[in-house]
Order: sequence, then structure tokens, then C-alpha cells
Amino acid sequence: MKHLAGPLVLSLALATTGCITSPGPGGAPPPVASVDRAKLYTGDWHEIAFRPNWLTEGCVAGITRYTPKEKADEVGVRDSCREKTLDGNEKVVEGTGHILDAGTNAKIRVDYFPFVSRETWVVALAPDYGWFITTTPDFGEVNIFTRDPQPGAAVISELTAKVKAMGYDTSLLVFPLQPPR
Repeated sequence: MKHLAGPLVLSLALATTGCITSPGPGGAPPPVASVDRAKLYTGDWHEIAFRPNWLTEGCVAGITRYTPKEKADEVGVRDSCREKTLDGNEKVVEGTGHILDAGTNAKIRVDYFPFVSRETWVVALAPDYGWFITTTPDFGEVNIFTRDPQPGAAVISELTAKVKAMGYDTSLLVFPLQPPR
């Protein structure tokens, strides 16, 4: 029963909110021109920085795992993190991602539960698909993802500077602990 309590509370909390976003200054940067669906929406991405909300409070070592689905415009999404420490309890939420701009593949809406979804846009992407930056359409949230859990201070600085150049207040970002390589 103890293992069911966390997901049940999480499910009820999410269901009552309707959407996992925070209010923002409005007007996200435009999404990138093109995303290779097979390269981006497959495998694990480490959440190097994010704007915290009630759901991510205390989260470290966040990972988004994308898995292909049969429908061309869908992808499985598993978001997880550890509570407070790298050895903390795992918090997980899973959903189905819907590519909103077929062909471009830079906009995705993840449906976690009935009436609970989150839309994000890929607004910056490494040519080698080693990192990407997403925002919510209202620019209320920003996330920096890398394939490497330890991308190094120079890469983190570079990506943070990109976010700042977009007009986002980077003092709102949290840079949680990450697991070793």
C-alpha cells in the first residue's frame, strides 16, 4: 500500500490542476525549424536545469525517457526524478506524447492523465542532438536537457546563456544534482 500512496497522491494532485505549467512572461521563442523525430524522441534525456513548480519540488537527477510508439505522431514519455538526493525515492509520471507539428516535430503535448497535459516547444537544439532546450508556449517554464548527466560547467554555462539571450530570467532556474557518468 505504501508504494501506491505516492502515485495516488500524485495522480490526484495532477488531476485537480489540469495542466502542469507555471505562469510566465508570455511569448516563448519560436520552435526550431526541424527536429529529427527518431533522434530526439528516443532514449534518456537528463534534465540539467528547470524552473521548479510544485511537482518538481525537491527533484534531483531528472530524466525524461522517450520510447517510440506505433502511431507516427505519438511517443511514450516517462518523466522521473529522485527525491532530494541521488539515492532518494523515485518519483515517476508517464504519459503519451503527441507531436503537434508533423514534419517539423518541434512541438509536443504530453497527456499524463485525463485533463492533465503539458505542451512544450523545442526552441534550441544541438546539431549532434547532444542537448536541447524546451519552453512552454507561454514561456513560463524552461528546461535544459542533455544526453550526458555530467555535461560540464562550460556546456551548462553556454546553454544557460542561450536561455538568457531568449529573454528568460535564468535566476528562476534550478540546476539539480545529477548522477555520475
